[in-house]
Amino acid sequence: MSTSSTPSTDGHERAGGSGRGGAPIVERRIPWAGPRLVGLAVLGLGVASFVGTAAIPSAQLGWSVEGPRFVPGLASVALVVLSAIYLLRTFWRPDVELARFAANESEQTTWETPGGLITALVAYALLLSALGYGLATTVFIWLVSWLLGSEEPRRDAIVAVILGVGVSYAFSRWLGVRLPTGPWGV
Repeated sequence: MSTSSTPSTDGHERAGGSGRGGAPIVERRIPWAGPRLVGLAVLGLGVASFVGTAAIPSAQLGWSVEGPRFVPGLASVALVVLSAIYLLRTFWRPDVELARFAANESEQTTWETPGGLITALVAYALLLSALGYGLATTVFIWLVSWLLGSEEPRRDAIVAVILGVGVSYAFSRWLGVRLPTGPWGV
């Protein structure tokens, strides 16, 4: 006799047989704290971005479509609305099947690569002014390709130099956008 697992509407998973001669019914609580914390974090990000958008000075255009506040304001409102809907969904009629799948995937995930990527991104942001866009981007692209499992470091270095220095040159020379140059002017 095989045991089955059936989701219930109250956020518990009932495993086992029917209770009649089979295995006893065992309940396992599906964790909702993680998804709710992510929803709250995204909601906070949306509110913070809206506050920052409202602080953009725009005396003449205000919130018009041509003004500098419109697109960031639209994105901020979208973040707030979608995260609120997401949070509401974790309380009202939660998707138990999706939560069970996410919990199983989370148990099998190794967090070294995502942690390394986040660390590399933070280091890139901190070193952008000191090293300049070209060099910081070159190092960042090469490091991220290594973190993601590339086995061709020479090719990765060539691609990183072409992208980092090439984009820096294109933005500064052709578009007139000044990116951080760092001490070497690259």
